[in-house]
Amino acid sequence: MALLLLENLKLLSILACSMIWPIEAQYVYKRDAKIEKDLLSKLIRSEMPKSGPIFAFAKHFQSHMVLQQSPQRANVYGFSSEIGKIVELQVVVYPTRITHYYNTTVQPGSANGSGVWNFILDSFPGNTAVDIYAISEVGTLALEDILFGDVWICSGQSNMQFTVIQMFDSEKEMAEAKFYPNIRLMTVNWNASETPLNDLIKIEENWTLPNRSTIGGLPNTHFSAVCWLFGKNIHKALGYPIGLVASDYGGTHAEAWSSPKALAVCGNLGNESSQKPYVNWTDDQPKHFVQNRIDPDANSVLWNAMIHPLLGMTIYGVLWYQGESDAYGPPRDKYNCTFPELIKDWRYNFNKASHGQTRADFPFGFVQLSAKAADPSISVGFPDIRWHQTADRGYVPNPDMPNVFMAVAMDLPDFISPYGYTHPRDKLDVGTRLTLSGLAVAYGKSELYQGPLPVLAYVSPQGLVVDYGMTWSLDVRNWDGFELLCGTRWTETRIIDTNTSYLILFNEVCGKEEKLSALRYAWRESPCAFKKCSVYENINNLPGPPFVAFAKTDQNITYFTFEGPTYV
Repeated sequence: MALLLLENLKLLSILACSMIWPIEAQYVYKRDAKIEKDLLSKLIRSEMPKSGPIFAFAKHFQSHMVLQQSPQRANVYGFSSEIGKIVELQVVVYPTRITHYYNTTVQPGSANGSGVWNFILDSFPGNTAVDIYAISEVGTLALEDILFGDVWICSGQSNMQFTVIQMFDSEKEMAEAKFYPNIRLMTVNWNASETPLNDLIKIEENWTLPNRSTIGGLPNTHFSAVCWLFGKNIHKALGYPIGLVASDYGGTHAEAWSSPKALAVCGNLGNESSQKPYVNWTDDQPKHFVQNRIDPDANSVLWNAMIHPLLGMTIYGVLWYQGESDAYGPPRDKYNCTFPELIKDWRYNFNKASHGQTRADFPFGFVQLSAKAADPSISVGFPDIRWHQTADRGYVPNPDMPNVFMAVAMDLPDFISPYGYTHPRDKLDVGTRLTLSGLAVAYGKSELYQGPLPVLAYVSPQGLVVDYGMTWSLDVRNWDGFELLCGTRWTETRIIDTNTSYLILFNEVCGKEEKLSALRYAWRESPCAFKKCSVYENINNLPGPPFVAFAKTDQNITYFTFEGPTYV
């Protein structure tokens, strides 16, 4: 078996420097070709010298990984000090042993003496299995047991980092993991950098097959429960390999995951986020986990260290679970710009760095914030972020967030979670809801993927009619949760009648001198008991998302529409 080259410490001098990725490598396709005879001898002696020339894959290219399948083409790249020298790549397909040959030259990087090499492979269909050999004058690198499928990056803060071993039914998930050998996992180590890096500082868990130990690591280490559940569900639905890269960091702000360019668009440059959420989060973590960690709250530091190094890799999509740390202070009121702009910027940069192989509009899924404290009076913070996560529209995809999907989680509180009520253990429902929306939006499957959202509301002699149209069949589980804005005060109201397409609210809660100005639903940090919010649909039991709308008047009729953004 081929020996993998050891990482050369000199590579670290390259990482903090921006590099220019080379253009597509030239390649020759040879049917029934065999690996050249001298390759075996090269593999036998293919250990990196303790000192000397650098020749290495980027850290996230490893044996057992998944590369992006057709119609996209996977990028494979690394670093070399031998600028101008030829690098050859051989991709051996199994079981046929048909070999694809590619060659390129090492291109200069921006740091003296450093260079980069890159190959854009042929378009390989899902379930193709290959070994890959990179060959230069310095030695040979080998990647074994590589599969082609869809690659998803999972990012965000602690609820994405929340691991399988912490969730409900963790024992079942860990026991069954071994039955999914075509799902492959990798977890990025938690690091921050003041400058953009082109290689990861460290990997927490190398690319691996799932089993009890690889998905069942220590709490907050590996592997992400939401990421795993989504990947498993997608794999079961579609049948081809799924590669999951968890790159998340608990207690962090969206600004830390944003590039300076994205921050500038939203006026966030020079306005560092409060560090309090991160400090509070670390107080709840084991000492071994937070010891000697770098504070990751500064603008762009996680983008620099944990996302920028991955940009050149061809991916299918991104999953995101974050927003808790932005729910307070100035970050909250800018999140309706910060988050959509982060999506746009990630799409632009992944597409550019991958030479156009990662789609410029790749699918981006997120989890809308779950519940928090068992206090029914809190109506700021989490409700604002939930709304801003949709660019103030209440639903996705929308004109400001195309090809974006979400899972509603506000009805899944866990007030007695041992990990704090911000970290509910029911990730199974989150994974199921995220999968439904992902199959519909990211894969074009026919799925009812979002709970009921009104199409129109209006004042009638019977009360305030909230019309949900014909898309959903309503399941009303609770007659509360709605509020009317009477002048300047929000007042609770209740449902007085309902059928499968609309409900009627009691609207005589405003005083004679108070004007009915707005309507909102589920506008609480924790709006209901477990799966007991007011409005669901009957097919997939999905909850209606929260919403807010301002009143309009036409010919003495007061009504509400839900088409454009509503700013709060």
